[in-house]
Amino acid sequence: MSKLYRKFTPAGAMFMAVILASSSAWARVDKVTSTTLVPIKTPSSPIATEALLDVAIPPFHDGLDLTDDEDTVFPEVRFAEAIYFSNQLAKIMERSGAWGAIRVTPSTDIIMDVYVTGTIVQSDGETLELEVRVFDTSGRQWLDEEYKHVTGKYAYDRRLRNIGDPFQNLFTNIANDILLAREKMADSEAVRLRQISELRFARDFSPQAFNEHIGQDRNGILKIERLPAENDSILQRVEKIRERDYLYIDTMQDYYDVFSQQMHLPYQDFRRASYESVVKARQLRKQANRRMIAGFGAIIAGIYGRTQADSRLQSDAGMATAAVGGYLLKSALDRRQESAEHTEIVAEMGSSLEAEIAPQVIELEDRTVTLSGSVEAQYSQWKELLHEIYQQERGTP
Repeated sequence: MSKLYRKFTPAGAMFMAVILASSSAWARVDKVTSTTLVPIKTPSSPIATEALLDVAIPPFHDGLDLTDDEDTVFPEVRFAEAIYFSNQLAKIMERSGAWGAIRVTPSTDIIMDVYVTGTIVQSDGETLELEVRVFDTSGRQWLDEEYKHVTGKYAYDRRLRNIGDPFQNLFTNIANDILLAREKMADSEAVRLRQISELRFARDFSPQAFNEHIGQDRNGILKIERLPAENDSILQRVEKIRERDYLYIDTMQDYYDVFSQQMHLPYQDFRRASYESVVKARQLRKQANRRMIAGFGAIIAGIYGRTQADSRLQSDAGMATAAVGGYLLKSALDRRQESAEHTEIVAEMGSSLEAEIAPQVIELEDRTVTLSGSVEAQYSQWKELLHEIYQQERGTP
């Protein structure tokens, strides 16, 4: 063993160090993923109109609290993605034909039949990971799953025009799973959920009249204690208020649609650059790490060779080995710097993306609403206005 070691060092160590450092150049593997789209499922049997459930999909949580110092995440981009992903899911769910109105809403405070919430765990152009939770108006949970999709370079190949969103399959899988949960429910139960939503809205405007119509079971799930009369005057008045609320929510949906449309092209460019940066940075980190290991190894071998040298020739070889090690370490640090430069380019693109998705102003019948900052705050003001309208129509101060 000792003879073999002496035979290998130091010239052998220098040779192996150079081989180890250069081998990373041959380790490049291009990932190839399927571009086949997952089909969107439709109901196995027709759903009665009165059993079509309305769906609210608030902007996903940005997940910034889940990141660490090593993650290259830009808050301005995550804010945009939170809306974009919600809108993407809404459009795919609409294509199933299994639901009533599907709207992107400011929050879960808006009363709907089904809520789909999500958190962005990872989004870097190569990998998209989302945590998704689905529950209905009664508070019963339908789904709590994590979805992850890793895409390849072909997803961004502009020559393949038939390819849609690089992560469309992830959203399709979510939509299909939500439909599967709905299909486990009888239409009569769906109608019941719609009634609960109606009573929740009515109770919000007139607690005295509708508090006793809804109760809770021991698990905190809402249930109907009794239904109001069909000709209940208070309920009819509340229904008119709810129609106005729908009108406002539809206006907000227009905002989210325009927001996503304007964002689409620059965001795909950002994703493409981010994907290339992530892949390149990973390759550079691997190469840098290998070069650093090889560099340290060569320096150690060189020092060992000099201390153990029996001749001038062996001493010179040891010095040469250490010199190679120093070169490899410098090369590794240069590659890490190059990796940092790639991520900085993506950061600059993220800032330009934020400029392209500036808030917009929309016109309503009786007022102008600026959808900037918190859309949720705007809806809160709208809800206060609805309460004022309701009180005025009732003739109460």
